[in-house]
Amino acid sequence: MNFTLRRSLTIAFVAIGAMIFNNSCTKDELENTPPVISFETAQIAVNTDDNSSYDVKLQLSSAAYKDIPVKLSVSGTAVENEHYTIPSKEITLKKGDTEGIIPITILNQNIWDSELTIVILLAPGTDYSINPQLTNKITVKLTKEIILPQIGFGSTASVFTNPYNAETIKLQLVSSEALAYDAVLSLEVTGDMAFGTDFLLNNASGSSFTFPKGVTSYEVELTILKKDEAGFNKEISLRLVPADPKKVAISETAGALTLEAGDPTVDFASILVVPALQGGNGYQVYQQIRNVERLWDGKIALNVAANPNKGNYLKSFRNMSFISAFDCLANSVGGDVLRLADMLRFVSDTVIADYGAARATRYFSPSDSLLRFVANGKDATKGTVTAPRQKFTANLILKDNWELGANTQKPWHIDSKATNGVLANSTVATFHTVEVWLDKLEGTYDFTLAEPEIIFEAWYKSNSPYFMKNFPVGLDVVKDGDFYKVTYRLYPRL
Repeated sequence: MNFTLRRSLTIAFVAIGAMIFNNSCTKDELENTPPVISFETAQIAVNTDDNSSYDVKLQLSSAAYKDIPVKLSVSGTAVENEHYTIPSKEITLKKGDTEGIIPITILNQNIWDSELTIVILLAPGTDYSINPQLTNKITVKLTKEIILPQIGFGSTASVFTNPYNAETIKLQLVSSEALAYDAVLSLEVTGDMAFGTDFLLNNASGSSFTFPKGVTSYEVELTILKKDEAGFNKEISLRLVPADPKKVAISETAGALTLEAGDPTVDFASILVVPALQGGNGYQVYQQIRNVERLWDGKIALNVAANPNKGNYLKSFRNMSFISAFDCLANSVGGDVLRLADMLRFVSDTVIADYGAARATRYFSPSDSLLRFVANGKDATKGTVTAPRQKFTANLILKDNWELGANTQKPWHIDSKATNGVLANSTVATFHTVEVWLDKLEGTYDFTLAEPEIIFEAWYKSNSPYFMKNFPVGLDVVKDGDFYKVTYRLYPRL
């Protein structure tokens, strides 16, 4: 082979080797080039009513030359783990991948805003690059048609209550749909009454309560605290208020109601007609007791009056001897409105200590708060009658120490002058004090009748051996354990 041919072949081999070498370096460089990563789109809206998840897609300018971790920055108005979850703030692109997926789980049941955003930003990395001219941030809008459950009162009719009765009012609440979560509500009061002072909510002084999930109705109890104040009159508004308005809405038409609390003043004029005679106090009323035939019997006259210091009460007075003022009943025993003296057993030498006129009138300590009248609603002419639990007392003395002798020489007459008519200052010895408890009293009154009347049952209890041993035969006295029940009727003397 000549020199020229050998030289040409050598140059050709060198050129081919150089070409092969150059081509090999370009391929390696291309395979190890970090890809440019970006999002497919800058913004997307996802209807959470129809979707429970959404995949955010990444795109690569070239296939990943190795496993590449990509870091993310997540922000927005949506709150992670409340409105959505995302597995990690970093995803790994596998070698050969040309796209990546960021899975988002949407917590639809926790979304109460019509529009929330999730903002995902690509963070710089060493194994990939970011081109500022491409989409490096995506905003995912979580859209939802918000229809909140509507809660309101089952009835918005005005509620009336008398605070003397200390009633518990049950208020029914209803929801337009079963709640998927517990909702905290409160009753907002507008007016001159307050929780803890004037009423309780579910036996507590606070104004908040929880409407439980899974139901469409719930009942709350409003307990009025007892107030003994005749003429009391307040009107308040009770309005439902949600603690979180994102969870429930309050009905515009059924979200409030009016509560009227009133204790109307009772006018006793129709029953207190004829004043007491001969210096007696109060007004004359007739009284009867129900007999065993369920008829009214035992008519006598008593003295009562409205209590000027405590409205809606009738107070009792000790009876005087009125001679013939009460038909043939002038000298009937009794002395107190409940005729407790009629219910005693006496031997011939025993009386109740008292200063009388022409004779010793048997009586117990009178009461300034005997009968309490409670109007039916706003109508004070009809209603119920009750009484506070109270004790009546009377002192027993020997008749010889009290009634024997000429009238002006009777020991009670002498004693009354010496003590200025104050029985508590008497020095005459007593051998027994009768104590009678009025444990309960219930009845009604109706002053609209042609003959206004008060009818009530009274339950008594006493440890005295003298009590309930001399009650007139034929009257309806019911013994129940330690208690005696007597039924009374009072009506005016016209």
